[in-house]
Amino acid sequence: MNYNRITNLPPPNFPHEVATKNYVDDRPRKILNGYVPNLRSLGSVMNLKTGFVVTASSQAGRGFVPMNVFNGFYARGSGSGAEWATDGETDNFYLQIQCPEMVRVWRVALRGRDSNTQKIYNWNIQRSTDGEEFSVIFNPPNPTYLGNTVQYFLIETSDKYNYYRLFVWRLKKVSLA
Repeated sequence: MNYNRITNLPPPNFPHEVATKNYVDDRPRKILNGYVPNLRSLGSVMNLKTGFVVTASSQAGRGFVPMNVFNGFYARGSGSGAEWATDGETDNFYLQIQCPEMVRVWRVALRGRDSNTQKIYNWNIQRSTDGEEFSVIFNPPNPTYLGNTVQYFLIETSDKYNYYRLFVWRLKKVSLA
């Protein structure tokens, strides 16, 4: 066995330069397919072994639990079991996720419910390290409402947190004319 090794490599500056394993492991990278795994399996079985905890200010019954947001098998128009909804709240409500470790969120994908004539107009993304004191990490440009199509929002930060939440301070009723 050959014990010759390459040591003391500086961090690479150009694409063709060699990099150490430590450099690659410690380098931040953007995950494009999502960080949060499916939190519900088919049926009503909860996937509690992932370390992620999803909570909300309220829920509209057993079929609209907060975990549905991350269930991974959403089917358009399926309603209960595939969406989260509040129990009639229209002001100052939230959906929160606690991650098992501190992470940097660089982008979120959001959408409103399929049915209903209410759209989320006044909202932001907040973060925390303790789940008690939250501060705003993203304010959407006005007017930005969450309807029934997926929208992506970039979050400019290099800080890591383990609590993130979508906070809504007002729903707006929309007429279906």
